[in-house]
Amino acid sequence: MIRFVHLFNYAKGLSKEKGEAWYLNEHVPQAKKLPGVVQYRSWPGIDVGIPFPSAGAPTPHDQFVRRSELCFEDLKTAVQVIKDSAALWTPAPEARPGFREFEGMFLEEEPEFNLLQHAPHQQYPYMTLPLIWPKGRPEVDEEAEIFIDSYCIGYAPGVTIAQGEDWYLGHHTREGKQLPGMKHYKTWRTVRVKEVLPAPLNLNKWHRLTELGMSPEAYKATMVSDETRVRFTTSPFGRVIASWLNIDIKLDLVDDFMT
Repeated sequence: MIRFVHLFNYAKGLSKEKGEAWYLNEHVPQAKKLPGVVQYRSWPGIDVGIPFPSAGAPTPHDQFVRRSELCFEDLKTAVQVIKDSAALWTPAPEARPGFREFEGMFLEEEPEFNLLQHAPHQQYPYMTLPLIWPKGRPEVDEEAEIFIDSYCIGYAPGVTIAQGEDWYLGHHTREGKQLPGMKHYKTWRTVRVKEVLPAPLNLNKWHRLTELGMSPEAYKATMVSDETRVRFTTSPFGRVIASWLNIDIKLDLVDDFMT
C-alpha cells in the first residue's frame, strides 16, 4: 500500500475553527470519493511546548494543523489519482476556505527501519562512538506519556543521497535511538516519482519522514536544553539537511474518515 502523506495549514486569515469546518465538511467528503482510495486517516497537530527556535526545533513544532494520508493499493494509481485531483490541493486565496502551506510525499505503509529494533547498515562503522553529554546522561521519567514528533527532512544541494543517508542514518539516528526516554523511532524513505505534478504537489522535495516518540520533558532535556542536550555528531560534508519541518501528534488521536 502507498500513502499520500500531506501536512498543511489553512489559508491566511482563516481561523482554525473555520478551516476545520471546511476541511471536515467539504474537503474530506470529496477526497474520500477519489478512485482507488482504500484508507483515509488524519492526525490533528498538538502543542507540547517545544520552544522555537531551539536546538531541537529548527522549524516550529506547531507549523501545521494536520498530518493526513490517503492510501492506495499501488504507486501508479496513487500518482495518477493525485495528479488528476490537483485542484483539491491548490492553495486558497487569503481568508477563503482552503489550504495555505501544503507539503506532500508518497510513503510505503511500513517503515524502512524501526530504529529501536533495527540498525541500518550505515550505523555499523560508527557503532562504538560514544554519545557526548555536557553534564552526563540526563535523568528522565521513562514512564511519562509520549508524543510523536513527525518530521520531514530534505538533504542539501551538493550533498548526495548516499552522503545524506550516511550522516542521518549512520550518525543521527544511531545517536537518537540511545536518548533516554525514546519509546518510538521509525523512519521512511520517500518514494520518488518520475511524473511532474502541478504545484503544490512537489512530491520529490523530501527525502525522509521520521516519527520520534518521547515525553515533552525528555525531548527538552535531551535535545533542547543547552545545559543537558546531547551533542550530535556533525558531518564532514557540512550542512546535510537543508529543509526540515515538524508536526507534533499523538498516534491514537486519529480521525479515520473511512469508518
